[in-house]
Amino acid sequence: MIRIARFAAVIVALAALCFAAHAMQPAPTPPAPAPAQVAAQPPHQPHQPHQPHQPHQPHQPPGYSAAALYNLANAYARGAKPGLAILNYERARLLDPNDPDIEANLRHVREISGLPQETRNRFERVARTADPTQVSWLAVLGLSIAGLSILARHRHPGHGRKLGAAAVVGICLIAATVCNAVVLWPAMHEAVVTVRSAPVRVSPVTIEDAQFALTEGQIVTVRAQHDDFILVQTREGRTGWVPSTGLARIVAQASR
Repeated sequence: MIRIARFAAVIVALAALCFAAHAMQPAPTPPAPAPAQVAAQPPHQPHQPHQPHQPHQPHQPPGYSAAALYNLANAYARGAKPGLAILNYERARLLDPNDPDIEANLRHVREISGLPQETRNRFERVARTADPTQVSWLAVLGLSIAGLSILARHRHPGHGRKLGAAAVVGICLIAATVCNAVVLWPAMHEAVVTVRSAPVRVSPVTIEDAQFALTEGQIVTVRAQHDDFILVQTREGRTGWVPSTGLARIVAQASR
């Protein structure tokens, strides 16, 4: 029982650390270009995504939020830059996976660009119902409930069933967080082609002829990086090296 109590205390301490880290986390710096850089583009293009309304999320930082990324993606779509539009729609969808306007505009841009639609299975749809902020709080809540319930059960054995049920609820919340992380893990290694055509070569050099080319807006998986080249894998399983200037990661990496 002493070991269980110590284990529960560790869980509670971990939950407290997660809470403190979440509360002290600074607002992220937006990796996407500012909308002012798109203002020089022609205001009217033949294809424009429909915009029923703008999402309102006042609780998120204005510099990097689903609303800001959505508006930036709309600007790129109007400026005939489907790669950058898809990139920012995907980033906005990670922050607000349940917004129908983001989903509709993303599908529209992919359709007019001749790109196949990205499909999700039922497990992915369920696991992505919560945004990253909600998921992080679920993890803290789950750790707290599980840890406190185990401690209380050790001190009050007469309420073992109720406290055991509470511990199970906490563990379920932690499991839901793990499922969400499993689903979102591939997005951490995905990138969008942001140029009209990105040549793919066998080696990370420019002297070789290209095997094939990636089209703008296409999403690929990043496998490795060497100098100014990135090893990618397409949805069809084809691999090769692409100049890093033609790709942008959906989840931008912190600059070193």
